Amino acid sequence: MRSVSPPFCVAHKISLRVTAFVLGAAAMLASGSALAAEPMSSMMTMRANTEVSPQFYEDRLKNASPVIKQRVQTLQAQVASQHLTFTVGYTTAMDYSIQQLTGAKPPADLMQRAPKQNAFAAEAIKIDQQDAIQNHVPYPILACHSTSSSFDWRTLGKVTPVKNQNPCGSCWDFAAMAAYESAYLIRNNVTIDTSEQHVLDCAGAGTCAGGWYGPVWDWMQTHGVTNETSLPYTATDHVCPSGISGSYKDVTWGFVGTGSSVPTVNQIKQALCDHGPLAVAMMATPLFIGYTGGVYNEAGVTGINHAVTIIGWDDTKSAWLVKNSWGTGWGMSGYFWIHYGSNNIGYAAAWVQAPSNKYVINPKIYELIDKYHLIPNPGPIHELTPNMQPMQQPQMH
Repeated sequence: MRSVSPPFCVAHKISLRVTAFVLGAAAMLASGSALAAEPMSSMMTMRANTEVSPQFYEDRLKNASPVIKQRVQTLQAQVASQHLTFTVGYTTAMDYSIQQLTGAKPPADLMQRAPKQNAFAAEAIKIDQQDAIQNHVPYPILACHSTSSSFDWRTLGKVTPVKNQNPCGSCWDFAAMAAYESAYLIRNNVTIDTSEQHVLDCAGAGTCAGGWYGPVWDWMQTHGVTNETSLPYTATDHVCPSGISGSYKDVTWGFVGTGSSVPTVNQIKQALCDHGPLAVAMMATPLFIGYTGGVYNEAGVTGINHAVTIIGWDDTKSAWLVKNSWGTGWGMSGYFWIHYGSNNIGYAAAWVQAPSNKYVINPKIYELIDKYHLIPNPGPIHELTPNMQPMQQPQMH
């Protein structure tokens, strides 16, 4: 069992001890094209994501050391002086360094890879759609419209509980798995709990010193990831264990836009509706580590260092709703609102397509990997520091 900041562990990962029951419940429900979540899966997810009380942060601060109290006061003064629209406090994330909490490091060839990856994804999706028709398994009709003023995948029970990467720069791993678990829920109406430790140990996509989410999905196409029970998370790097095989693979994945910039607001909304929650990068700062609520709107921040998962939006707030991987003792029980364009949120946004559990993935898709020379290896990685400014800001529509 992975650790969560006590006593608020309700948003921790759902134990796979209940998987058999969930599968049974899902089997009794319609597996057609309507998106409506099955009662069991939806109820479990929403209950697990119950928000913590603001009193939690107040109590932590009362019992904090003088050093922590001074840090919080400094952050609060910064929020007040800049007239920012969010609050800060003594979150559980503040117990760790920013290096232990972040770790998004994009591949050096990200710009060159994106067009090839998107072309591959388009062909793979066509093959999978044809297989679905032949197997009489219709694609889900997603109850999401990019023209809506607001949307939240949690309301449909398609977001798995908040997890905690703890002091390990594996945000890239958790962002990849969060998007995949939601994609699997959307596709199959079944809640799964994938093993981030399996990815960390075996995918070759990164370590506790950082990595990237795209290579995670590359690896999953040919290897598959196991469940949390089989290989629990330890927040440490290990040699890939022998005898561990995974059954959860993906059909394909793709970038929203060019992959090497921040897509427009409309592009991100459309991708959220077309594919489900998105793995994205952003820049986390000391202010962000202390975030406890409101709409995050830090200005003038460039670069990226953190990976998270966008799950919705609200135009009245001009903000994205995002799932983090710092446990429930941070933010709004692990979630946050962030203003469109703030902290480069949405950089290299990407989606993943989960397979149907009613038929096997077509071998033709694996042949496409060779056709496009896509190798399940992250290659050299590089840092995007706060002084680098390769991102285009989202356009408001």
